[in-house]
Amino acid sequence: MKIKKLLTLVCLMATTQAFAQDCVLPISIQLDEEFANVPSAAKSVLYQSLSRIATENGLTSESPNTPFVLTAHCDVLDKSNIPGPPIQTVYNLGITFYMADTYTQKKFGTAYITLDGVGSGEVKSYINAFRRISGSNNEIKSLINRGKTNMLRYYDTQYPNIIKEAKRQEALQNYEEALTLVLAIPLCSKGGEAAQQYGLQLYKKYLDRLNLYLLNQARALWAANQDIATAYEVCSMLAQIDPDAACYAEAVKLMKEVKARVRSDIDFEMRQKYNDEIQLERERIAAARAVGVAFGNGQKPTTTNLTWLR
Repeated sequence: MKIKKLLTLVCLMATTQAFAQDCVLPISIQLDEEFANVPSAAKSVLYQSLSRIATENGLTSESPNTPFVLTAHCDVLDKSNIPGPPIQTVYNLGITFYMADTYTQKKFGTAYITLDGVGSGEVKSYINAFRRISGSNNEIKSLINRGKTNMLRYYDTQYPNIIKEAKRQEALQNYEEALTLVLAIPLCSKGGEAAQQYGLQLYKKYLDRLNLYLLNQARALWAANQDIATAYEVCSMLAQIDPDAACYAEAVKLMKEVKARVRSDIDFEMRQKYNDEIQLERERIAAARAVGVAFGNGQKPTTTNLTWLR
């Protein structure tokens, strides 16, 4: 079941991610409860607004392996009520945005804006204020541009060390973790091209191991029982095997054997390679990135204390 879910995620991301989007910088969106000073019921809306302004300014929060963070702290500057019915609560909020390197605890800068939120209660007022945050705000754009300069400098200088650690993980056959590391390196950095090509090599090894597992599971299932119901299940597993996997030819052979044995027109066909090599390259890159993202998102979450930013 885990493998099927992962394969589904790989396919979805491979078909939806555009090749031009590879040249973006990874950022983590975090809201430390001790730091953000936001009602918990409104926290998700602020998180969504931060994610949106990051995306609008050339950042991505899809990579789970990055030392860089975008966060915010909220202060109540004024509170009043508008007579009803119904009575409306008005909050004037001061929001400070931060970009920083959490490894070195280096702050890249801040941006400060004030917003009014009007709603039928405290939480609704906060939510309506957070929804008004704009990624085109000059203060916010200036902060993100300063942060991106520092982030790019980091990857330009540190990519050899990141690749070195990825190779250590590869030696341990931790291909998903290695992909998480190496594909966090932006394509637009000095090591981006090398990292991407190495990532494709890692993905091939990951693919071979994953698909060999599928093939062996199908073989075991077929060896245990060779009725029509089992044949459908075996063919369903074999149809998931990627044409680039080392075991693909063996999978095709087993598929033919199963169909011949049950003498039934089973409607499963093996996947074929694309004729367009450029498109195939894009699909591989997106699929490799999907594996790294899936692995990173599946790890035990860590809580980063951000109170040092203030």
